[in-house]
Amino acid sequence: MSEKKTSDSQENNNDSPDERMHLLSKSLNTLSSELEMVKKSVQKRRNENTTLKVLFYTGMFVLLAGFLYSNSVLQRAHMRSLEKNFFSVEQRLYQDINQIKINLELKVQHLQKQLKQIDGTDIFTILSHMDFAISQVHPKQEKTIMLINQVRLDIDEFSRLLREEISSHKARKIIDKNEVIEP
Repeated sequence: MSEKKTSDSQENNNDSPDERMHLLSKSLNTLSSELEMVKKSVQKRRNENTTLKVLFYTGMFVLLAGFLYSNSVLQRAHMRSLEKNFFSVEQRLYQDINQIKINLELKVQHLQKQLKQIDGTDIFTILSHMDFAISQVHPKQEKTIMLINQVRLDIDEFSRLLREEISSHKARKIIDKNEVIEP
């Protein structure tokens, strides 16, 4: 092996400066081409990284836009559903109120018919007879006088409420008849 080293070094020593120059130039060209390849590879990697970043951010933007769009669509659908439910509950409430109103009017009419059947007189005649009878009583105790006055006030109040109900009921009947006739 030592002979080989010696022969190589002798050859190197024996090489002419032109050959050395040529070898150095060749090595330099090789290094230059390798450096150029590395430079192109780095540039290619930069372009790939830039492309990947663009794709990544584009994907994130698309996902965000999709999320916001679907969220707004879901909110609108939820609002429509709430509105429909509210409308449905409101309709049921109106129907229940109307049914209660009709039932109350039927009961009042039934009570009026029952009251008219008593001696063929209506409730107002009966109440006025009661008021007259009570006014004829002249008690001596103050407590009894107060009770009698309270009964008379209650009779007057009941008569007034009953008259108002009957007149509003008749007015509603007239309005209902007019509405049926008008269309």
